[in-house]
Amino acid sequence: MMTRLRSIVQHNLPAKIAAIIVAVVLWLYVMNDQNPAIEGSYTVPVTIENAPDGYLMNAAADTVSIRVRAPRSFFVAADRSDFHARVNLADFTEGDRDYTVETTIPYGFELLGVSPDKIMVNLDRLVQKTFRAELTLSGSPASGFTVDRIVQDSEAATVEGPRSLVNQVVHVVGHINLHGQSADDRVTVSLVALNSDGREVAGVTIAPAATEVTVKLARGLTRKVVEVQPRPRSDLPPNLKLEGVSAEPARIEIAGTEDVISKISSISTEEFSLANVRETEKRQVQLALPSGVTVTNPNVTVEIKVGAMK
Repeated sequence: MMTRLRSIVQHNLPAKIAAIIVAVVLWLYVMNDQNPAIEGSYTVPVTIENAPDGYLMNAAADTVSIRVRAPRSFFVAADRSDFHARVNLADFTEGDRDYTVETTIPYGFELLGVSPDKIMVNLDRLVQKTFRAELTLSGSPASGFTVDRIVQDSEAATVEGPRSLVNQVVHVVGHINLHGQSADDRVTVSLVALNSDGREVAGVTIAPAATEVTVKLARGLTRKVVEVQPRPRSDLPPNLKLEGVSAEPARIEIAGTEDVISKISSISTEEFSLANVRETEKRQVQLALPSGVTVTNPNVTVEIKVGAMK
């Protein structure tokens, strides 16, 4: 059996060896001298270059697909890390803008396309704006008690964040619940940024994040309900006309000694400017309380109605 097998192998051995050599040479010729060009693609991360300081940046995509053509052997030797994509923000503008994707590919590869070839990048300037920290109160003290005064350690709060969000902030407020309170108290009140609809504006920070508040109570005072009178300044922009100013609540309960309360028929707000009014709006203002007069909540909301000057 082995003799027969040896005979088969050795029969025309030179011709068989020559055939094998020719086959190997032909394969090497096809794969090297006639290395066929093929196409392929690589998904690579996008690098952001020259990103400006002081901006919040948000890119619509963080990867792109690079499509290339090259000899087959080049693909065998290449790796995804050899392909690079970048977006250059050297000539940035604030807001939304499409930036061209630039690529770097290894020698020997032909770039066929990039998808996407542009990426939208939003740049939102980080800004600060200072507001008066306003307090809202709910509930009533225990029977026989009324609020004498409320003292804040800090009445200013700085809101920081992207310009588009900070511009939405209209009020910075903290809330105190007086329900059943019968003694002076000192509390830490967290502050919240609100928009014109009274909704919290997320994505901004407030410094300080809270304020210390002292609540002073009094008892044995006379109470009386009086009207609230808004006091706007006459500095409305000349292209607008004032159609009306109203307070909410329109009437408020005040407290004080009998000789002081009996002389009061209305309470005015502090004087407030109309210089920045652009359209009908609501804002919170404080009451201008006479000496010896207290209220549960010293803040009221005024609605400023304006129209175009004809």
